[in-house]
Amino acid sequence: MVVGIIVALVVIAGLWFLFGRGKDSPLANVFGPTPPPVPTFQFTKVVPKYEALQAHLAKAKLEKAAKHAAPTIATTTTEFLQAGYVDPSGWGDSGSIGDFFTDDAKQQVDPNVDTLTLGKKASDQFDTFTPNKKGTTVKVTALIDGNLNVTRAAAELTFKGTAANSDGTTKSKVTVTGTLFFLPDGNGSWKIESFHINREEKPHKAKSASASASETPS
Repeated sequence: MVVGIIVALVVIAGLWFLFGRGKDSPLANVFGPTPPPVPTFQFTKVVPKYEALQAHLAKAKLEKAAKHAAPTIATTTTEFLQAGYVDPSGWGDSGSIGDFFTDDAKQQVDPNVDTLTLGKKASDQFDTFTPNKKGTTVKVTALIDGNLNVTRAAAELTFKGTAANSDGTTKSKVTVTGTLFFLPDGNGSWKIESFHINREEKPHKAKSASASASETPS
């Protein structure tokens, strides 16, 4: 086994020098730079709110129920945005986010995948998405019944980040706003039963390094 490994390494080394070591080499895809690590997104602010479905319930108990439900729903919202926007493997892929939805709501995922993710054509323009460390908030409003159970919830979100290609010449500032409506799915988990999401992109084409170097003051 050791001999086989040594022989394989010798052959690879020979091919490496035979075909060259530049990025145009046939082996460039094998030995080329690895893609940058995918950032991890977190909301900078989670705001718990409540709507009582029955009158004369104690405010303190309603607030406690809302605060108890908010972190789990915020986490699910975070994971949803991570899968569809931050992770390039999820761009335009309804399968990457399908498990976040109820069975009925899944039928609306593919028709809206260009908004629920960075989009089907995003990979043609961008290599990375960097979420903002500030200015991302989610307000979780819990609907609470007379037994102080959270029967539904709405996550009203503001999500921002920058999509860019690897050399930095093409960038877009992305802002996602809207509301995800959640339904309890048992065992403390939640699923999206409907949504209203808007995405705004502000493209910015930066000057390439070569173009900048060739410019001379008049």
